[in-house]
Amino acid sequence: MNKKWREYAKKVYNHYGQEFEATLILEDDNFFIMDWRDKNGSGNLATRYIVDKKKGDLIIKGDAGDCIACWFNEVTPEKLAVYINSTSYFIEKFQCSSNKYTYDLDDIQSDLEELREEYLGYLRNDDLMMFDDEDMDADEKEEELNQDFDDMSALLEDNPPHEGWTVSDDLVELFSKYNADWWESGFVDLGKRIDKRVYLWTYGFQEGVEQLRGKQFVNKDV
Repeated sequence: MNKKWREYAKKVYNHYGQEFEATLILEDDNFFIMDWRDKNGSGNLATRYIVDKKKGDLIIKGDAGDCIACWFNEVTPEKLAVYINSTSYFIEKFQCSSNKYTYDLDDIQSDLEELREEYLGYLRNDDLMMFDDEDMDADEKEEELNQDFDDMSALLEDNPPHEGWTVSDDLVELFSKYNADWWESGFVDLGKRIDKRVYLWTYGFQEGVEQLRGKQFVNKDV
């Protein structure tokens, strides 16, 4: 987790003037259970972390959502504090969770505009095969591309991406026109962002473990 998201999580946890602290509920050879909550008793964003050391599971339950992440080998709280610092790696370990991605319409349209500019660049460099038409001049080709992306924008407003999204036939036709392998391209991830709750889970676990152990495990300056 980079410094930007660490600062975000810290700000959220302190939003109401709360002061979060870790409480060790249980630790033995098999389990580590820790509560991360406001020491003044508020339940806002309170979270319980359960580590099954032998099975390699991290179970998260609380006000910011629920998650189970699995490593399938023995783990320790200290090792997990390091492992989950890579957010993309952490998400790969999710077996189930509250939403791990968001798809805001502004993000969807922003990503689509980036793709539009990317393909306009290809077009202007004569590097788009579908526009190898001698009967079309440069302006006509650009007009067609812009119309296609405007159509994509309208269709995406009617059927925005989400987890488990079924892409409409009209969108498949348009996406395929620009990338035959569209399902492996930027089209399939339009608007996809890591849900901010994931950063809250990471921050709470790392800070809590470090409080209990009296030692820092990750570099917080990058």
